[in-house]
Amino acid sequence: MWIKLKFLPPLHQKRILAFVNNFLISSCSFLNEFVVKCETKFIELERKLQKVEAALIILEAKLASIPDEEFKGSEIPATEKLENELESSSKEMPFEKEEEEKEQGHQGVKACDHELFKKYFKMVQVGVPTQAVKIKMQAEGLDPNILDNPNTSITSNTDIIS
Repeated sequence: MWIKLKFLPPLHQKRILAFVNNFLISSCSFLNEFVVKCETKFIELERKLQKVEAALIILEAKLASIPDEEFKGSEIPATEKLENELESSSKEMPFEKEEEEKEQGHQGVKACDHELFKKYFKMVQVGVPTQAVKIKMQAEGLDPNILDNPNTSITSNTDIIS
């Protein structure tokens, strides 16, 4: 059943204009309400941001008022203490260290002493999260599981590559 358009009466222009006008008015009112809501939310966010900025400025001022000598004073003895411990341990056992080096020559190098991994073990010692260090190792094409076993003996480059 096909309807032939020739036999249908024409639509009234006034009725079409009324529908189009109604559509335009409702669309414009919706958009106006939407814009008003968005503007109020932006104003609220701007106020919150200003409060956060003010709090940040206050915190920065408080931090700036703390003298730096207190921090430097507490850090220096800790580093000196570590250096002293390392020196004393290396002085106490020179023969054992030579024997370990000879054994490593035959067995390989410990992972924590290997040139490629020293920086990663240092990162972990300094306090960088282990997972972040593993991700960095993986990005550089190294096996991240070596961090779990620092005493693992590495004999060749095939042990290193992930």
